[in-house]
Amino acid sequence: MMKQWQSEWGKGDKGRSTFNIFPKVSLQLANWTRADILLFTGHGPFPSYLNIFHLANSLLCSCGEIGTPIHYATSYILITTSWYMKHPKSRLEQKWYRRVVSTHQSRGRIRGIINHIPGPF
Repeated sequence: MMKQWQSEWGKGDKGRSTFNIFPKVSLQLANWTRADILLFTGHGPFPSYLNIFHLANSLLCSCGEIGTPIHYATSYILITTSWYMKHPKSRLEQKWYRRVVSTHQSRGRIRGIINHIPGPF
């Protein structure tokens, strides 16, 4: 059963943001908070996501950059002054996410960031 699950998880086209963090299936629960889920899946209050459903007027954050989860965690000036996290190079984004997931202090910062993202409405 685990082999089949792993095979389907590896070949799938859904949940790739989660797959990039957890490439191996497990019966052990991942202790994620709401903020963790929003940031790591990208399904949160981010213009890059909300724009898909026409819930935001554009992909851009109020500072003019594309409003992705990594942007809010590393570059958005109104947030990063309090919860600074270093911006990864594009080729290292998967490693950045894995490191943030595995570090208690980083996950605490994620909670602060998510709670302070301005809403699109």
